[in-house]
Amino acid sequence: MSTISENIAVKTADQIKSVAKDEDTSMPTVPWITGFILMLVALGFVIVVKGYQHNFSWNYGLDSASPEFQIYWMRLLYIQLMTIFPAGGLFGIYLWFSRDKDIQSLSPRIELRRLYSIFGMLTALSLVVVAATGLLTEADAAWHQVVIRDTDFTPTHIFLFYLALPLAFVGLAIAWIWVHTRLPYFANRVSLPFSMLVGGFMMVLPVVAFNEWGHTFFYAEELFSSPVHWFFVLFGFAFIFVVGFVLQCMDRLRELTQIVSAEEMEQQMRG
Repeated sequence: MSTISENIAVKTADQIKSVAKDEDTSMPTVPWITGFILMLVALGFVIVVKGYQHNFSWNYGLDSASPEFQIYWMRLLYIQLMTIFPAGGLFGIYLWFSRDKDIQSLSPRIELRRLYSIFGMLTALSLVVVAATGLLTEADAAWHQVVIRDTDFTPTHIFLFYLALPLAFVGLAIAWIWVHTRLPYFANRVSLPFSMLVGGFMMVLPVVAFNEWGHTFFYAEELFSSPVHWFFVLFGFAFIFVVGFVLQCMDRLRELTQIVSAEEMEQQMRG
């Protein structure tokens, strides 16, 4: 029995080494299918949010003092805030403590595959951001131009300011940790463009607070050109730093493709 067990263990170890070897030697590609699936899931989530908003805003979202508003909207607000930030914090802690302590010895092919994954995710998320911004932001502006607000927690704000923005905050923070713990190129340095993107996006918090304070106390007009909306433009400029981060990734991408191409040529010459 011991001999059989040892043979099984040896075969299993050989299979694991073979799989790892195949993973190291396989040519990295952009995971377009995975990015497309994630994009469909995110867009489906946006559609569900819009469906809920459409069905319950007019019936239960006009009077913040009504019991129905507390059930259909305030409970939703509490669930969102008590779920997004703790879950994101726990996942961020997991990424940090599960990081590879010897990240500099990572195979160039695996690093190249991870860089390709970043480009795939950026492509998918760019479409999701446009869809979410157009649907949620435009809905919020239209709501305030038609309905007189009686609380900062309007039906459109509960999804825009307390769902979409927290998800974006947490997602960017997790992405920052992943980039600096899973990529050797950023392991011993800090990506300034990515950090500026995260920091600039975080500045929307005081902008939202100032916007709500202004509308509540001295500026009721809901035009896009109103002074209390001007600072949202500055916050939007933070997305420009994505270009700097992409350029950093492309610089490393050039180095890795040269290494992998040289390995491919060497393998072909040996074959």
